Amino acid sequence: MKKTFIAIEGPIGVGKTSLAHQLSKTLDFEEEREVVENNPFLSDFYDDISKWSFQTEMFFLCNRYKQVQDLAQSNKGVVSDYHIFKNKIFAHNTLTTTEFNKFKRIYDILTEDLIMPNIVVFLDADLRVLKTRIAKRNRSFEHQIEDNYLLQLQDDYASFYRSLQAQDVKTLYINTSHLDFVNNKKDYQYILNQIEPMIGGEFHD
Repeated sequence: MKKTFIAIEGPIGVGKTSLAHQLSKTLDFEEEREVVENNPFLSDFYDDISKWSFQTEMFFLCNRYKQVQDLAQSNKGVVSDYHIFKNKIFAHNTLTTTEFNKFKRIYDILTEDLIMPNIVVFLDADLRVLKTRIAKRNRSFEHQIEDNYLLQLQDDYASFYRSLQAQDVKTLYINTSHLDFVNNKKDYQYILNQIEPMIGGEFHD
């Protein structure tokens, strides 16, 4: 039987890592977190996106490739705070056409035999909420993020969500603007109640 692989996705600051961590504990799944702070190009990227985007995206792609590759060795279910497809979403927004075509060729080669999530949960929130959450976690390299960049990411994730639905991938969309699943057990249970039928179980505190 194919093991359950849940990916949590959505724009910057929406709460992907927090939800993945909570689900991993509830479901006794292996937790997979994307490497962010260790990217040596990220601070430069937000200072000058056009100059540093290719280096930044290639670093993320190679690291995520290795992380997902390692997941194949686990016998447990997996919940991840990213889907490797996010690399294409971000790269499409930041790279030139020539750079993106090179990036896409490398992406296609690296991912052709990777395991992919069989459940994808999309989190979203209003722009105001995203900005508040980004400010609260106070990552210095995120201070320069512009509103238009966040809005474009939301549109791109909405398109990705629709594309997975068309492929009959199990997907779930949750607007978290009025949810605090980290500090409010009822909010977390509300989300869990929607996920559990997708994996064929019941998990209650």
